[in-house]
Amino acid sequence: MLAGDLKWGAFRAADVFALPSHQENFGIAVAEALACGLPVLISDKVNIWREIETDGAGIVEKDDELGTVRALRKWFALTEGERRQMRINSRRCFEGRFEAGRAASSLLEVIHS
Repeated sequence: MLAGDLKWGAFRAADVFALPSHQENFGIAVAEALACGLPVLISDKVNIWREIETDGAGIVEKDDELGTVRALRKWFALTEGERRQMRINSRRCFEGRFEAGRAASSLLEVIHS
C-alpha cells in the first residue's frame, strides 16, 4: 500500500490505473486516480463503473481474467489523442461527480427530494 506523497506521486507518474476487482462498494482509489486525471481500467464490480463508462473516463470490463485482458488490450489500442481525451474526461468525471463539495450537494438534493 502506498500512502501520502508516495501514493500521489505514483498516480501522477502513471499512464493508467487498473482495478479489476471482484467487489468494491465505491472504489476510493478509483476516485483518487480520477482526481489526478488518470484514466481507470476497472471491472463492472466497482460500483462507480456506470459513471466511469458514461463519462468516458476509463474502460470497464467483466471481473475475470479475460475481462482484465480485454481492458488492457483496449487501452493499448488507443491512440495518444484518445488517451489524452480520456485523461481530460477522467478529471471532469472526478470534478463533476466525486469532488467533496459536489458530492455533498448531490446528497442534499437527494435528501430534499
